[in-house]
Amino acid sequence: MKPYPCPSCKQEAIPPADKYRAGMWRVIACPNCGARLCAQPWLLMLASMIYVWAAAWFGFWAWFEHSFLPLLYLVPVWLLLDFLNIRYMPLSVLRPKGP
Repeated sequence: MKPYPCPSCKQEAIPPADKYRAGMWRVIACPNCGARLCAQPWLLMLASMIYVWAAAWFGFWAWFEHSFLPLLYLVPVWLLLDFLNIRYMPLSVLRPKGP
């Protein structure tokens, strides 16, 4: 996959693995300019709530049906949420660490 643009240096330098880590509440660094980056916190909170809602929905569905089939339905939904998180979650530049 092609790299994602850094909001600091505007170069396509962020690898997809780092973009995925940013979507999991991690701080990443741009390999080109060294800027500290994170995902937009408010949008990340909304995405996290959607992950929890999907897991709860399919988990309770499996519990009510006494079947593991709804948990199999959760797999493509979770992969779709991960794809949307990586593809569309905007990054923010953090302030440099102090001395």
